[in-house]
Amino acid sequence: MRYVIIGTSAAGLTAAETVRQFDRQGELILISDEALRPYSRPMLTYLLGREAGLENIWLRPPSHFHKLNFKAMLGEPVAQVDPQAREVYLSGGRVVKYDRLLIASGAQPRMLGIPGETLAGVFTLRRLADWQKLEADLPAGATMAIVGAGPIGLKAAEALRRRGHRVILVEAEPRPLPRLLDDTAAKLLQEHLHGLGAELIVKARPAAISGHQGRVRSLALADGRELEVEGVLLAVGVRPRLEFLHGTPLAGNAPLTVNSFLQTQYPDIFAAGDCAEAPDLFSGKPVSYQIWPAAVAQGQVAGANMTGASRRYSGLLAQNSISLHGFKIVSGGILEPGPNLTEVWCRFDERQGVYRRLVFQEGCLVGVTLAGEVTDAGLYFQIMTQKLPVKDLPVDPRSPDFHPGKVWG
Repeated sequence: MRYVIIGTSAAGLTAAETVRQFDRQGELILISDEALRPYSRPMLTYLLGREAGLENIWLRPPSHFHKLNFKAMLGEPVAQVDPQAREVYLSGGRVVKYDRLLIASGAQPRMLGIPGETLAGVFTLRRLADWQKLEADLPAGATMAIVGAGPIGLKAAEALRRRGHRVILVEAEPRPLPRLLDDTAAKLLQEHLHGLGAELIVKARPAAISGHQGRVRSLALADGRELEVEGVLLAVGVRPRLEFLHGTPLAGNAPLTVNSFLQTQYPDIFAAGDCAEAPDLFSGKPVSYQIWPAAVAQGQVAGANMTGASRRYSGLLAQNSISLHGFKIVSGGILEPGPNLTEVWCRFDERQGVYRRLVFQEGCLVGVTLAGEVTDAGLYFQIMTQKLPVKDLPVDPRSPDFHPGKVWG
């Protein structure tokens, strides 16, 4: 059996290791357009803030591929996949045949499509090469505009402030982390950002980036304001990297929709991670959440099923966590009230700066937001993942006595 995996990040690496648990002899080929062994993308903001060194980002030692008998084709982009011929064509001309294929090619940063995006001083932060470009091209003490106040934008803001840069966060929505927080939690976050010395502009859309002698000079907003900056970091989300599917029946399906076994419409082609759209834990509908734990979980299922294990992916419980200089936020599950949601419960301790927001549906906890104090986050997620009815718990999640000892003790 020949297994081919496109992508060596969380989903691809986990899938390859899982294949080896089931099949020690099959040929296993890993393809990546990066000429690097697997590394942690979440660590890039820690590199940027100089809280970690390059030695801290590698997921596995250099000998790992050899130890598990992986054949690595690193630094070789995929040009095309032919599902009928069961072949992968590399940009350098090589052709790789497969019996089972996993597409775990991940995602790439979205661009705004505005004038000036090709100027020197415009950055993204998705790959190690992006960090290297920042290190090489960012002037010391430069004023930076970060477009997008999502998790990457916020962590990048913290990192740049740590390095002494003036930072202006530009967010199109009315609040930071707009998909994760309500107004109360967002206000706590905004106060913390202010304490960090980061400026936040909401309800603002970039219109153009202007330059002088090829370098960024300012960021113009749609409302007419112009921010004098020396660099712009775009953190406005990602899109799947699936260009190599052009001309196939899988083209135009981005992210790739998979069944509960993580198979595409071709039973011998699987997909996992940021380029895939897998069933949601609660609704069962296809969803795509670009988070590391989901990529790892999907890689485990896809890797097992490539060998014929027939494991079902139980679904994704969306979850995010972020820590900014001691201020922590955790959110997960269903966050926006819908027609079947019976209650949204909130408690805000202004003196302590602690906020809890719980969402209930048909007697079960289905969503949680914690800001300022996140100690019991794992307990909430266990209850949601197991779909435990509140009436069967020894302590109600809304109770001040709610903690692990009371629930599991």
